[in-house]
Amino acid sequence: MPYEPVMMIEGPYRDFSPLETPLLGLLCQASGVSTKARVVSEAAKDNPVFHFGSRRMHPAIAPMIGRSAYIGGCDGVAVSETARQLGLEPVGTIPHALILILEDSTTATGMFEEIFGAEVNTVALVDTFGDEKFEALENADLIEGLNAVRLDTPSSRRGSMLEIAKEVRWELDLHGFTNVDIFISGGLDEESIPELNEVADAYGVGTAISNAPVVDFSLDIVEIEGEPASKRGKKSGAKQLYICNNCDSRLVRKFGETELKCPRCEGKAEPIMKKVIENGKKLKGYPEAKKIRNYSISQPFIQES
Repeated sequence: MPYEPVMMIEGPYRDFSPLETPLLGLLCQASGVSTKARVVSEAAKDNPVFHFGSRRMHPAIAPMIGRSAYIGGCDGVAVSETARQLGLEPVGTIPHALILILEDSTTATGMFEEIFGAEVNTVALVDTFGDEKFEALENADLIEGLNAVRLDTPSSRRGSMLEIAKEVRWELDLHGFTNVDIFISGGLDEESIPELNEVADAYGVGTAISNAPVVDFSLDIVEIEGEPASKRGKKSGAKQLYICNNCDSRLVRKFGETELKCPRCEGKAEPIMKKVIENGKKLKGYPEAKKIRNYSISQPFIQES
């Protein structure tokens, strides 16, 4: 929320001033990606969202982008190295390139099923050469272990993605393939996803998450040698964020109190910021990404108007 503290650094200014720009760069961009991932995941309701956006970013920051997307709410990531760092299995489908090289969708999907089908779900990409409906039926008919078909139709050939997906779902069900899911990707965001929930079972989302607007944090001096001091427009003095255990009210107060009584419900409000580094040494290990994600998605979702 605006004006809430998220980090406090205390020490000689010359020691930590070189960190101001990199700290803000990390906080602003990573928080923007996580926020967008949460927004997109909320739009998808109960359908999983997988992060497909690393190819839209410089490879040097791809792990940060993927981690932030996962923490924010994505259910998995496509890049193998990022998944390994997160303790996950990578998620994806066969590429158009494999189908182009083998010159046929069912050949490519069948080869994948034969080699990897016992380890991972098989998802057929059904829009490389032919009509999505007919390629979906052909793959479902020929590949016994098919789990899903993926619709990634280019916008120049798409028309209505919802109607394409509805038609594919109708034909699969009509021919007895009710167990084959529909996976949709390609230019998706929180605006386009809600109407697709009627028929989609999962989504791959890339650019909308990777290229998310940054969250505009600032890093300001608020105390000098224990005395409140700040520039115009900033409230002076070190601050702490307290959250009520009962009603989740959020309170910003002067730093130093161990707990507060919530003015809204009189419940116990506890401080959120904890000391993690002292004299350059970590006081304890950092939580795993999965634990951070669980905490992140447990927080109330507040959609800005």
